[in-house]
Amino acid sequence: MESTAVKKGRPRSEKSRKAILNATNKLLLQTSVQELSIEAIAKKAKVGKTTIYRWWPNKTAVVMDALASQPGMQTPLPTASSHKEAITMQLDKLIRLVDSNNGQTIAQLFSEAQASEISLNIFKDNLLEPLMDAIRYSIEEGQRNGEFRDDIDISLSADILCGPIFFRLMAHPKDLTDAFRDAYPDEAIKILAPENAN
Repeated sequence: MESTAVKKGRPRSEKSRKAILNATNKLLLQTSVQELSIEAIAKKAKVGKTTIYRWWPNKTAVVMDALASQPGMQTPLPTASSHKEAITMQLDKLIRLVDSNNGQTIAQLFSEAQASEISLNIFKDNLLEPLMDAIRYSIEEGQRNGEFRDDIDISLSADILCGPIFFRLMAHPKDLTDAFRDAYPDEAIKILAPENAN
């Protein structure tokens, strides 16, 4: 009997989870991360607050999952012909992301994460580290096959490549223009070029 009850409960739980994520995304169109509350999400999703805390430790975690659930967010990049192309595609994707409707939400999550170690870890694990890991991997493999110079620190290089994008997001979001997206990835990748590259 207990087993049957669990099976019957799972679809309802998943339905509630999706309702929470959908409600969060809708609310983010009207309010900032700072103004958003678990109470508002629960009311919009027509669930209790305890249902939200069953899956997420805090608001930041809910928002991160809501962003990840949006159509296209998990779409993989095309297969690159080189590690240089892989990095330029990753940078292009990042610029498109922060220049989208989600840009200000990500900027607000940045700020929110500074006040809580739990929120910071959630932000790093869900947004920053997957991106940085992919770029670090491409740099390391590019060094191995001679595409990139081997005398530059991998982690430092990844920071240098992504830093200006996040700086514009936080300080000059209006400068995240099409011209910047078209020019920046190819310009940024030059720091990795071997000295004898043409």
